[in-house]
Amino acid sequence: MSLEVTQHHKLQYAASVQMVAQQTKNPLMNAVTVAPATGEAQSVSDLLDQVEYSRGEEKSRRNPENPVKGTRRWAVLTPSIESGQYITKEDKFKTATDPTSTYVRAHTMAVNRGIADLILGVSKGADGKFSVTEGGILGIAREGKTPGVGTPLPAAQYLAHGDTGLTLEKLIAAKEQLHLADFGLEDNMDQLFCVITPKQITDLLNIAVAAKQSLNAFEIQQLQSGKPTSLLGVTWIFTNRSPFKAAGVRLCPIFAKSNIVYAEWQGLIGQMWNDTSAKNLPYAHVDAYGDCVRAEDKGVIAIECKEAA
Repeated sequence: MSLEVTQHHKLQYAASVQMVAQQTKNPLMNAVTVAPATGEAQSVSDLLDQVEYSRGEEKSRRNPENPVKGTRRWAVLTPSIESGQYITKEDKFKTATDPTSTYVRAHTMAVNRGIADLILGVSKGADGKFSVTEGGILGIAREGKTPGVGTPLPAAQYLAHGDTGLTLEKLIAAKEQLHLADFGLEDNMDQLFCVITPKQITDLLNIAVAAKQSLNAFEIQQLQSGKPTSLLGVTWIFTNRSPFKAAGVRLCPIFAKSNIVYAEWQGLIGQMWNDTSAKNLPYAHVDAYGDCVRAEDKGVIAIECKEAA
C-alpha cells in the first residue's frame, strides 16, 4: 500500500475528525455564546455604565441629556489550538481515516480539551496543575479602545471558601449575587452553569443526603444515578481542569451563558497531506482558532471550595 495521500484520504480524514468532534464535544461549548469572528480582533461588547431614566416635564421642549459612558471588551485572534503527527506505518495510515480509531479520537479530543481550557481561562503547567491565564471565564479580559489592557476578575466576584467545600449556602449566595446584577433573569438564553470537579460532585451528593425531605426529588435522583442533577436552576459541568486559587482551594465558577462569548475564527477541522520536507510522509493535523472572554465581570462568580487532601 502506498503512503501517498489522495483527495479521497483528505476528505475521509476531515469527515472522520468532524464526526469525532461532534461525538466528543467539550461540555463548555454548550455553556457559552458562540459568535463568528474575522480580522485581528473582534469586539465582544460595549461595557456601558448603568443609566437611570428621568421623568419629563409637561410641555417641555428640552431633550433629555443622559450620556452613557463605558469601555469595550475584545476577543483577539491568537495562535491555533492544534495537534497532529506523522504517519510512518501503513497500518496507521489505514486507521487515520477511521472515525472509530483511537488515532483520530486522540488528536481530536486533544484539541477539544484545548478549546475547553480556552473557554475556562486556564492553562496546564509543567507540573500538571492548572492556573488562571488570559481570556475565558476566569482569566484576564482584554478591555479598552484597543485590546491591549487586561482586566482580571475583580475580587468582589470571588466567594470566599470559608474553610468549606461546595455548600448549599454558597450556591444560594452566588445565585443571588448574579440575579442582583441582572444575570439569569432576562430570558431563557440567560442559563446558569457551574464548573465543578469530582470533589464538588461528592459535596453535592452529601447535600442531597443531608437534605432529606426538603429536597426529596433532588435526593432521589442523586442517589439513584450517583450524579448531581440540576439544583437551584444551575446546570453542572464536570471537569478535572478547574484551577486552584491556593493550595487545596479550588475555583468553581458559576456564570451566565449569555455573558461568556466564544469568538470563532475557525471551528475544529482535520487535514492530511504529504510533507515533502519529511521524506514525503503523510501528516495528519487537527486545529481550531478561537478566543473567549467575559462580556461583563458581574456575570461570573468564582466560588472558592476547600478540598480535603
